[in-house]
Order: sequence, then C-alpha cells, then structure tokens
Amino acid sequence: MLHIKNIFLSYKNPILKGISFELKPGEIMGLVGKSGAGKSSLLKIIAGLVDQNEGEVIFKGKTQPLASQRLVPGHPGIEIVNQDFKLDPFHTVAENIREAILYLPNDKRERRVTKMLQLLGLKGLSNQIAKTLSGGEQQRVAIARAIAKSPSVILLDEPFAHLDARLRLKLTKYLQKIREKEGVAMLLVSHDGQDILGLSDQVCIVNKGKLSRKKNPESIYYHSNKMDSLLFGPINEILLQDKKILFRPDEFVVNNKGEFKIQFESALFMGAVFNNFFTTPNGEEIILYSFEPLHDVAAIDIVKKHG
Repeated sequence: MLHIKNIFLSYKNPILKGISFELKPGEIMGLVGKSGAGKSSLLKIIAGLVDQNEGEVIFKGKTQPLASQRLVPGHPGIEIVNQDFKLDPFHTVAENIREAILYLPNDKRERRVTKMLQLLGLKGLSNQIAKTLSGGEQQRVAIARAIAKSPSVILLDEPFAHLDARLRLKLTKYLQKIREKEGVAMLLVSHDGQDILGLSDQVCIVNKGKLSRKKNPESIYYHSNKMDSLLFGPINEILLQDKKILFRPDEFVVNNKGEFKIQFESALFMGAVFNNFFTTPNGEEIILYSFEPLHDVAAIDIVKKHG
C-alpha cells in the first residue's frame, strides 16, 4: 500500500541515505533510532510536508508529488500527528475533531465525531476547552482529529514521549483499538524501542540515515548487536571462554554449579520484578531480572531465547 523507495535527504549534511520499505494495509511498523537519526524528517517526507532530494513516496500504486508541488502540502489518505498536536486551544474537544472534517455532510460529520470521542475515550471531555487538557488528553484529541478523516495510514512522531507508564499503556490500548475498528496502518517513530515493541508487527532501526531490515519485535529484541540492543533496554556483555556473549537480563537460569560464576551486589525492586546487579570474575557488571532477590545465586547458565 505504502512504498518508500530510495529516499535521500540532505541539508548541510546527509540526513537520510537511501531509505526503502513497505507498509502493508493495517500493519503497525515501528522505527527506532537515537535523536537526530532522521526519523521525524522521514515522517514529514512521507506525509508530504518536506521535499526529499531523491526517491519516491508511492501510495496505493501512485507516486506522490513533492510537498512543493502541491498547493496544500500533504498526501490525501496519509495523516501525521506531530509532538505539538496543533489543536485550536480555545475550542472544545468536539469542535477540534469536527473542524478536521467540515467537508462531510452534517449528519455524517456528527456521527464521525461521536465515534472518535468513543474510540479515544474522550466522551467525557467533549465540551472541555483544549488548552485545559493534559498533555496525554491533547494527544488523544490530535489522534482523533487525524483518524476522523478516515486515512489509510497514520504517522505518529514520538507518541509515547513525556507520558508516564500508565498513560503509555493506555495509549497503546487505544492504538490497538483504532487498528481493529478503523483498519488503519500505522508508522510509529521513537527513540525508545521499549515503547513500541508490544505494539508493532515489525520494527526497523534508523541509524546514521540508513534503515535496517524489518524484524519482528522478539527477533530485534533478542538478536541485535550491542548498539542496536541498547535501544530496547539493558543488555549484558560478558567474556566467556574467550568469546564475547550478549544476553538480555531474562536469558538465564539459576545453576549454582553452572560455568558462569557471578557475585551478587544489590537488588532493586521495580514493581513487577527485581533488577539484580552482579559482577563477574572479570569485573563485568551484569543485570538479571527475577521475581525475588537473587542474594544466594553464585552461578548461572545463559539460555538464549529464539525470536
């Protein structure tokens, strides 16, 4: 449905270097990379807001014109939700959604507004002025405005930034519900891979202007190099029998007769699990997850998981 083909972008320095991928109907794809990797620039090109230097945005089989070639920037059928939300601060929640679809007949427009209020959990806030909403509530209104137009693709720029754990989980559920009810494909970008692992069907890493190949979330979490792995949470690196081994904090079993000896240092209670900190005979620091503190553990076996 959406084919991004060999996109290059440069200002003073190269930003994007030959980015290509496809987004299928109804698919949720995550793009993860450090700040400044070019993620937001790529979204703006896909949305038709910024011109690329080379390459094509092909949507439903048709190459889309550059932003500068349109009287009104943007590609019909593709909506973007930026971090600034772009709401009318002095209008109500319902008015903000309604204003996005003024082209619809009145009865159809009102049905659509009502559906968006229900879908995004905004019904109780429909008459509240936008500027009085919390950041998380404003974000949901911005998503409702975008979805109200019935796009085929929605682009979300750092949707979980500045949200606490409760709101991140809440937003994840809303996005899953949107895909179920609206059938819309989504492209999410984030600097923190943990935010989008559970939501994405496929994940790519943006690094120095280039894009890795697609992987499923389990594969990219458990089978990436050290630099890429750190985008998705803690990774342990140890030297065992002259071989460098990477493993996640849950890729182990306790075996006090095991070959990998460790010394307990401390444990931090994180809510659902404990983070246990150990040192190895080589002085390496590692972290292990568990449901109880691992005070008495002196050795483990590393058990790699398959993704």
